[in-house]
Amino acid sequence: MKQMSKQKTTGSMTLRRKSLFIIPTLLAVMLAIHGASSQERDTWQQPEKVMDAIGVNPGMTIGEVGAGYGYFTFKLARRVGNTGKVYANDIDKKALKSIEDRLKRENITNIVTILGEVEKPLFPQDTMDMVIMVYVLHDLKKPVQLLKNIKPSMKPDAPLVILEKDPEKTGDTSGHFYKKEKLLGLVAEAGYELVCVETFLTRDNIYIFKAKNFHSIIVRSEALAASHGAFCKGFS
Repeated sequence: MKQMSKQKTTGSMTLRRKSLFIIPTLLAVMLAIHGASSQERDTWQQPEKVMDAIGVNPGMTIGEVGAGYGYFTFKLARRVGNTGKVYANDIDKKALKSIEDRLKRENITNIVTILGEVEKPLFPQDTMDMVIMVYVLHDLKKPVQLLKNIKPSMKPDAPLVILEKDPEKTGDTSGHFYKKEKLLGLVAEAGYELVCVETFLTRDNIYIFKAKNFHSIIVRSEALAASHGAFCKGFS
């Protein structure tokens, strides 16, 4: 009996040692795969150029709707720096937990996660210098309602930036991503005006809007809205 008990104890200790080795190894593999995936996405989505185009600068407070696992979140946080802040919203608890775990691992302090609702991002009011959505709009169950509920969080003249895949560029006929006309119609219904559209990405377009109750839409916005495509060199 003592011999059997000793064998069980030895076996249990061996399993624990293996687990202690396997868990960090799996984590390392997962992080490596995620890193490789992110690097591949960087090549075609060009996040640094996107942030240049939309005017992400140090010290800004940015709300990200549908942050997911944080692909854009951490890039935004690096750009706004220690004097800025990124509010990462999602309705997926698992995704937000992944962001929070990375915040702890890397000791990042300028990202705040927010568990939102289907129709409400639950951002703090009158706080955001910009709100951004990357590959999110097409997946929203109630896009118009959510877009309306973003407004209270935005400072006067804060832009709403929507980055979405353009089916006309990719030849996608599945209907999963909205065509320009439908996207612009939904956002207009929610009470926003198009400022301009960035078209330099090979797969995506970047749409920049401001709420209709604000009055600093640049003069050329009507022409840009009509053409549905132009390079935005900044706006005020």
